Amino acid sequence: MVLTSALWRRLDEPHGLVHGAISELEPDPDHPDGAFLLDGAAIGADSPDDTGPIGDQKAPRPWSARFSVVVDARWQTRSCFLEALGGDGLDRVTLHADALGHWTLDGRDWPELTGCHDVDISASPLTNTLVVRRLGLAVGEARTLDVAWVDVPSLAVRRVAQTYRREAEDRWVYEDPTYGSFAFTVDPLGVVREYQGLFARVG
Repeated sequence: MVLTSALWRRLDEPHGLVHGAISELEPDPDHPDGAFLLDGAAIGADSPDDTGPIGDQKAPRPWSARFSVVVDARWQTRSCFLEALGGDGLDRVTLHADALGHWTLDGRDWPELTGCHDVDISASPLTNTLVVRRLGLAVGEARTLDVAWVDVPSLAVRRVAQTYRREAEDRWVYEDPTYGSFAFTVDPLGVVREYQGLFARVG
């Protein structure tokens, strides 16, 4: 059953749209610990400051991506599939994690991510819901955690330290050493409404 569905536009570049949905998931042999499924898709371009015509050397290079994330009842990531279509063709990546935070990437052990319990997909605010729901912080509390961060459209995966602070019932602040600090607001399900300078919900 679909719990919520949302559409965002990108605020940091003129070509981006993001769609996402959260559904309840019945456990099955492939996902015995699965409780929720996050599905999403995004379109964008890798030259956000250029709106030249098609054929111009400086025209944006469009890409599209889709993903599915399975989490358990504690909102801890158990698997993630992403694919991205860009100028170099179609690429895919698959991540799996167990309850202890051991990860595989495309079937290979990936010790760089050991201890992570969340995946963060750069092109979508939907995966922020995972941390909001899993941590359940009280107003005024903050937590720093390591996540499996996936860049879109390159699909490069790396470990990133992120800090989340809850400033009000519906307002959070996100911070990491590379990109800085951003405020975002959420609805009662923990889904982003507006993410400072990056995403605004339009549906």
